[in-house]
Amino acid sequence: MDELPAAFADGSKNGGDKHGANSLKITEKVSGQHIEIQAKYIGTTIVVRQVGRYLTFAARMPEEVVKPVEDGDNQGLYLCLRGCPLNQQLDFYAFPSTPKATENRPHRKGSNPSSSPEVFTYESATAKCKEKLPVEDLYFQSCVFDLLTTGDVNFTLAAYYAFEDVKMLHSNKDKLHLFERTRDLESGGMATSELSMALFLLLLASLFL
Repeated sequence: MDELPAAFADGSKNGGDKHGANSLKITEKVSGQHIEIQAKYIGTTIVVRQVGRYLTFAARMPEEVVKPVEDGDNQGLYLCLRGCPLNQQLDFYAFPSTPKATENRPHRKGSNPSSSPEVFTYESATAKCKEKLPVEDLYFQSCVFDLLTTGDVNFTLAAYYAFEDVKMLHSNKDKLHLFERTRDLESGGMATSELSMALFLLLLASLFL
């Protein structure tokens, strides 16, 4: 996808010609990069952005809309609902302090190893993320994780825009920052970052195109 379309699959930008059609509509905020979907009939706003090769999402919806989905889910579809699986955790403090060859680094599904991504150490990744995200919350930690595992600086903007969308969507401005939970493991007391359930509820997700 070269640009983010500002229309539904059938080319329409609202719910049709019938009465109340504007209760569902798409508004283009930045051409090809940023749209908002308003579903007024269920009190929901969805923000979609294209950042580089990725799509990011943020959503605000009433609790009565979210709760039945949570209660009815038995497939474990929620991100880190009961803690992240070990293969999705990264020990920041044990990460190499000097860059290694990119071919030895794990790549996300859909990433292109031949695109020559940058190689970040923990220190250089944190410095890069702090340019946009000075508070070391979960948005910051997500940025660091993505830079370390992909080397793609687009994830810095993705994390920044995710926080900007939350500032716009969240009704309680005192709860904008989400902070990581750390746990001490018996073997060496290793601190491990975990993405929280709250991030999923905000639909902080990047989808590879």
